Amino acid sequence: MPVITDIYELEKEKVYIEWDGNAKIYEVYVDQSKVDTVKIPSAIVKVKPGVHQIVIVPISFTSKDVSTKVEFEIANIAGASIDLGALGIDPKDQLRGNSSETFKLNYSVSPFLNSVPEVIGAYTDFDDNVLLTFTDKFDSDVYVVAVKNGKDVTNVEFKTTDKDAAKLIIKNNSTVTITLDKSYLKKQSCMIPELDKKYSFSVNLQKWPKNYVDGKKETDSVLVSKDSKYFDYTPYAAWKNAPEITYISQTADGQVTIRWDHEDNKLGCEYKVLKLDKVIGIKKGTSEIGKTKEHEFVVEDLMNGKHSFAVVPCFSKEEGISSETVVAEVANNWVSAPALEYEIHKDNQIELKWKAAKGVESYHITVYAGSGSLLRFVNLDFKKYEEFDVEVTSDDMTYSYKLGNDLSSESGVKLRFEIYAVRHAANGKEQQSAVSKQTVVIK
Repeated sequence: MPVITDIYELEKEKVYIEWDGNAKIYEVYVDQSKVDTVKIPSAIVKVKPGVHQIVIVPISFTSKDVSTKVEFEIANIAGASIDLGALGIDPKDQLRGNSSETFKLNYSVSPFLNSVPEVIGAYTDFDDNVLLTFTDKFDSDVYVVAVKNGKDVTNVEFKTTDKDAAKLIIKNNSTVTITLDKSYLKKQSCMIPELDKKYSFSVNLQKWPKNYVDGKKETDSVLVSKDSKYFDYTPYAAWKNAPEITYISQTADGQVTIRWDHEDNKLGCEYKVLKLDKVIGIKKGTSEIGKTKEHEFVVEDLMNGKHSFAVVPCFSKEEGISSETVVAEVANNWVSAPALEYEIHKDNQIELKWKAAKGVESYHITVYAGSGSLLRFVNLDFKKYEEFDVEVTSDDMTYSYKLGNDLSSESGVKLRFEIYAVRHAANGKEQQSAVSKQTVVIK
């Protein structure tokens, strides 16, 4: 009686079956239908997803040496014969041995066969090795990386059970990073990527199938995923890799602090900080706002709104790859319009009151007068009448304004005061807050 030892998937809707036995021939039955006759104790059969009954039947013969010649007479001529063996006819009697136990196979196509890995990134280490990162949702056992340059393509295999290859594989959940170590590639006769040359990389996943009989992995065979799309990458000196901005936030009025990570292997890189000017999301220009050897930079004198920044490593008059653009939203207290109040005193004197914001140097006040002094005109046009600056001397600011003699007040005067804060950036550029407006009527 044959004993089934292995059943595992080879490819979509094909399984491999192996058994122990010592018969000359075996018949393979799936769901009571003979699907194959073989002389070795293994077979590959097609099966559809579902539950199937598998049976192996051993076949033997009554004799090892039976003549295949048959004597007969033709037209009364005796002694004529024909060799049935030459015609492929074996007159030996077959003997059916004891069938194997029925194996119940609950088969489903492995989703691994339809999986497609994705190369999500590459960078270069300080030994000039390319590190390739890709997706693997199946905890694969073997990785095959294709390295392409022009029309030339070579493949290199990384087995998780090989100690030399395993050292080059880092798994993090469904993300895998492989170091294309130059010495390892050389041993595998694979193309070695060189700096500053364009290459394309593709990944193929392979997994050892599960034996349906004992649940163990079959390392003599592999299931193969689909190939990833090619990922284009030009290896660069490692210090050129893009910095990763880890922090950006407003840390004071008009001030944003940026911090980043970047490995330069103690070369002493400088970092250029860029400010990107955008209008409705469209990049209009880039300006360098400073350089530092630190991994932190403070930007001063920013006005309210969204500001975009990036960081570029620099070394020996060369520039590396820019970081991703990051955005900080600035909301300065001093930029808000002052809350302006007023009181009218005798002799047509108007006292203005407001709170001074921190960091403000002065306030600019503009006085507008109506084009007609008669209050019966509802829609008066205002014309600039006077303007002046008031230095900040305390948190509580006041200013007394005396109505000029050239403005008639017999029938009433309508004035409009506009006030905004003023400060200066480090480069001397004047910055202004929002404008507060206050209309005053003197009858």
